[in-house]
Amino acid sequence: MRLISIFMALISVVFLSGCVTTSKYKTDMDRLQSRIDELETSLKQQESDKAALKESQQQIEAALKQQSEELESAKKKFSSMGRKSSQGASPELRMPTAKEIQATLKSSGFYAGEIDGVIGSGTKEAIRKFQEANQLTPDGVVGSKTWALLEKYLEEK
Repeated sequence: MRLISIFMALISVVFLSGCVTTSKYKTDMDRLQSRIDELETSLKQQESDKAALKESQQQIEAALKQQSEELESAKKKFSSMGRKSSQGASPELRMPTAKEIQATLKSSGFYAGEIDGVIGSGTKEAIRKFQEANQLTPDGVVGSKTWALLEKYLEEK
């Protein structure tokens, strides 16, 4: 009976303390589950970041496309302005000849005199009338603003 008591005590100790390998596996399983949870959270964050990057990329591409279109439009406008100017000079710096001023004033209906290349009183009066009609200061001098409006009639002669 003594032997049975000792045997029962041993069995009780084993059952009450649990198996050593079982508790080790439980600890490993808890650690692995924790790591899996961390990786899943990291993956979700990466997917969110990827979506945000894709949206940013699309916005940047749209902005680049718009700027490219604006640049092409500006190039075309500049190119057409260059064709009107003399020897590649910019239109703002190009000074028209007296004959060009008279011809454009005549084409626009403000000058009835002869195109002789002389800016006399008749030409100055025509310049003032043209300036008044186009809401410019009527000073009788063809400056850059006046010429920019008059130049349109240069091609119509």
